[in-house]
Amino acid sequence: MWRLHRDERGLSLAELMVSMMLMAIVAAVFLSLLETTMFATRELEGTARSNDDVRLALQQLDRDFRSAERVCEPFPGIASNRLEFRTRGYTATTNAVGYEDLIYDLRDTDGDGAATDLQRSADGGVTWRTVISGVRNETYVDDDYNTRVGRALGTAGVPIFTNQGGVASALPSQGKVITVRMWVDANPADRVHARLGTSEISGRNIWTPNSANCP
Repeated sequence: MWRLHRDERGLSLAELMVSMMLMAIVAAVFLSLLETTMFATRELEGTARSNDDVRLALQQLDRDFRSAERVCEPFPGIASNRLEFRTRGYTATTNAVGYEDLIYDLRDTDGDGAATDLQRSADGGVTWRTVISGVRNETYVDDDYNTRVGRALGTAGVPIFTNQGGVASALPSQGKVITVRMWVDANPADRVHARLGTSEISGRNIWTPNSANCP
């Protein structure tokens, strides 16, 4: 009878310890692989989201500036975080086709001392709407830009908008093309690097020199 039931004695202590050790090794490998996969997926999602945000912001800029008739800021050859221009089109205030002054400005909406929200105003700066958040142009080092404008490498603070051309004049080409360079990083603490969006937008109806007063 002892021989018939000897296989029911269970595991020895040594066998149990070996089994638990193997299970711990397998669990550690699996959890490490799962963590790596989750980080990679989150990074890809964050990168795609940042790319989409930058693309949509540039599209809106291009759509608004396409019908611009006069650029107030910046002047030709000047870079700035503020783009102000007058355009002709439908205005919600008058319910008719007329002039509209549009402003894009990098602003500090949360009061932390860092301007990271690119906002748009269609009523002369009375009300604002955020176009894209997480803009890091004030602090991000862009050595490509620094090289092109003759600044020292490593200099921080890259303006978003650059008005192409030289000294303001009545020539049709002056103040007609705006270069946009926008670094966006919604969360600097994550593993997603800042995304750079670049574009050159043209106001096809601009035939007058720049003016300090849009009205």
